[in-house]
Amino acid sequence: MELMQSTTITISGKTRKELLRVAGVLQQRRGKKVDYEDVIQYLLQKGGRDEKLLRSAVLHTGWTSEEIRDVLRQGRAEDRRGEEELERRYT
Repeated sequence: MELMQSTTITISGKTRKELLRVAGVLQQRRGKKVDYEDVIQYLLQKGGRDEKLLRSAVLHTGWTSEEIRDVLRQGRAEDRRGEEELERRYT
């Protein structure tokens, strides 16, 4: 068992709620209580797998990392504009 040091981090209420939601899902899957350490480890592992998946998906496109990053930024900006438009329309 690894000796852990205690650290305090500041997170938003929204992030805390999301961590609790993920904790609930993990707890249900594992059938035992989980803590923030378990949730963060799970998310870090999941993030690593997604990065590998992304790399394998774009490996044969012939695009450079810079080009892929630019396209992702543009797509995120479009998504953000679309969300803002929906908020304006329905609030």
